[in-house]
Amino acid sequence: MRDRISVIVTVYNRFEYVRNVILSLINQTLQIDELILADDGSKENIEQYIKDLIPKCRFSIKHVWQEDIGFRLARSRNNGARVATGDFLIFLDQDVIFSKTFIQKVYDVRKKKRIVFVRGYQTSLVEKEEVFSYINSKIFSYEKIYNIIYKEKIAKEYKNQVIKDKLYRILYWFKLRNRGAKMVGMMFALYKVDYEAINGFDDNYKGWGQEDDDFGNRFYKYGGEVYPLMLKEYLFHMYHYFDPTKKNSSNIGYYKKRKKEINNINYKSKNGIFNSIDCDKVKVRVLK
Repeated sequence: MRDRISVIVTVYNRFEYVRNVILSLINQTLQIDELILADDGSKENIEQYIKDLIPKCRFSIKHVWQEDIGFRLARSRNNGARVATGDFLIFLDQDVIFSKTFIQKVYDVRKKKRIVFVRGYQTSLVEKEEVFSYINSKIFSYEKIYNIIYKEKIAKEYKNQVIKDKLYRILYWFKLRNRGAKMVGMMFALYKVDYEAINGFDDNYKGWGQEDDDFGNRFYKYGGEVYPLMLKEYLFHMYHYFDPTKKNSSNIGYYKKRKKEINNINYKSKNGIFNSIDCDKVKVRVLK
C-alpha cells in the first residue's frame, strides 16, 4: 500500500497559472490523493478559473484561505500542511509546469528525514506568452511545451547547478560543510511527520525572504538531509513580474538571530504549524 500524497500549492491571485499546475497533475502517471491550494489572501475567485477542470480531477481539492495582511508564505504553507491528510507532502509554487512522470519520480526517492527538491528553469516573458498561447488553443501537452522552451545552453547550466548541489550533499556527509544542498522553495517534498517534527515553517517570517533557508537549517539540525533530484524533463517556472521590493528582505535580522540559536536540540520553529503567531481566521473550503 503506497503513502497518501498531498500536493500543497501556495497561491496568491494570478490563477491562470494555477490552471497549468492542475493540468499537469491531471496527466500524472502516479495520481495524487489530494490538492490543497494554500491561499495568502487572494481577492480573485479561484473557482471561476478552474471550475471546468475540477470534474476532470481524480483527487480531492481544498482551498485554504487566510486574510491578506501582508506576505505570509510561511503561514500559508503551514495552513496547507495542517489540513493535509497525506503522509507525503509535495509543495509547489503556483506558476510551475511539469511532466507526467514528475510525481512518480519525486515519490520514488522519498525517505524519512529527507527533503527532496527539484530546480526549475525560469522562462522568459516571450517563452511564457508562447506557452500560454499554445495551452489556450490546444490540448495540454508537456512535450509540446518542452519543445517551445528547451534550450541546450540552459540545460547545461541546470545540470551544472544540480551537480553542485550533489557535491555539497557529499561534502556535508563527510563533515566538510555545515550543511549540504540548499532546498529550493519552488518545489520540495517531505514526509508530514518530519514537517511536524520541526514545527513546520516559522510564522515569524513575514514579508519576503529567508523562510526557506531557516526551514533548511532546522531540518539539518533535526538530523535530516536535503536531496537534489535532477530530471531530464525539466520543471518549468513561468515568468511573472518581479516585485522590486523583494530585493531586500526585512527578515534578515531575525534570520541571523535564529541561525545562531538553532542546534541539534533547538530545531523547532518558534511559531509554526502547531502554534501560529497570528490569530486571523483560516477558511477551508472543499472544492471537490
